[in-house]
Amino acid sequence: MNPEWYYNEKQSGVDYLNPEIAREYDDQHQFRNFEEETQVIIRRLNVKPGDTALEFGCGTGGITLNLAKYCQKVIGVDVSKEMLGILNEKAEKQNIENIETHHAGFLTYNHEASCEVDKIISVLALHHLPDFWKSVALLKIAEILKPRGKLYLFDVVFTFPVQDHQRAIEGMIKNIRDLAGAPLASETNTHIRDEFSTYDWIMEGLLVKSGFSIDSVEVEGENLISYICSKL
Repeated sequence: MNPEWYYNEKQSGVDYLNPEIAREYDDQHQFRNFEEETQVIIRRLNVKPGDTALEFGCGTGGITLNLAKYCQKVIGVDVSKEMLGILNEKAEKQNIENIETHHAGFLTYNHEASCEVDKIISVLALHHLPDFWKSVALLKIAEILKPRGKLYLFDVVFTFPVQDHQRAIEGMIKNIRDLAGAPLASETNTHIRDEFSTYDWIMEGLLVKSGFSIDSVEVEGENLISYICSKL
């Protein structure tokens, strides 16, 4: 049991605990090519057939299900039981049997010490935690990984000067609207208002202080960054 002051890892922003909203997720995110995203992860992490991988914030399984084709085992963790149910339905239909799912978050997931993890993936999920709790989550990730294990972290991370935040945020919302339509633009408004994306210099400090070396950084525009990190 955690103490009273421990963070309640509820769903912030869009309520994917709601079954109806969870069911709409795949339709609203058709602009994403999860197979291509997974191939990038496999290449950059040097995923091998004997690896055990773990994805925090796996959602409906866009990456987890594709990753399972290239790993010995994939563990999917998410705070939304509804989204995990969709993932498991897909796995059954596709006869994918090397996936294990857990209804938990970064902070509440309890990992079996006997199961060594080679790679951990987090895509557009860590921003649900405030910065202090991001550091706690990253420390936990480092504890789960094998020595020299790899972390792939992809998230909304800001690089613009704070003085320029209004132009940058409004440009970000416009780009999402042009790419994916009004519903996703509305979600972006919710993200900025209610969630906890942070600056690149803060994120990089959190990673280093939590026991990682940063192997590479790739920046997409002013608000999307992917990090490849190694456990020290």
